[in-house]
Amino acid sequence: MHVGTDSEVVQLLSDNKWDCGIKVDGTNLFYDDPEANCIELKFPDWPGRAAYFSSKASRLGLVSDEGHFQGALLWITYSELGSLAPIGWKLVEKMRQGFGENRPLQNARAHFFRSDELLDLKAFLLPCFVFGWDAYLIPFRNNDFFVHISHDEYWGVVSRTRKAYDRLFAELEDLNPTDSPEMRRRFCVVS
Repeated sequence: MHVGTDSEVVQLLSDNKWDCGIKVDGTNLFYDDPEANCIELKFPDWPGRAAYFSSKASRLGLVSDEGHFQGALLWITYSELGSLAPIGWKLVEKMRQGFGENRPLQNARAHFFRSDELLDLKAFLLPCFVFGWDAYLIPFRNNDFFVHISHDEYWGVVSRTRKAYDRLFAELEDLNPTDSPEMRRRFCVVS
């Protein structure tokens, strides 16, 4: 895993918008494709489910073969909510030290995972669900969607195409997904 800054995320997405189609406005990601759509999911209702949600979000698009994981970006954009935030920060910063990263979370909030680091991605994504942090998960290669986790206790998938929306909606069926006009207004901006 490599840790980066907000400006590195913006640069990466700007350099690759021709491929991934993701646009950036501050720390808000969105698609401006007319087919873009959003799937909303409820937050874990008890702590034990957070690990399942973390795993499910990390594996989206892989269907059953984790060997197809090509890496991903986890960008934690808001992590200061509630009295438990310092516990979460300490946890993530200690995990980052295992990769040789000593910068504080607030100075470098992006985490780039290689294709052999799916389990690490799941571990880093877990605190986002447990502590209610805003974060984006963007799979590398052949991605036509991104995941948004919100401190407002929902999470969702933003798809660039109708085909991706239908495929991901079916993949998330066990979590009772719903169509989300509210998310669409934020993450699907047609110019």
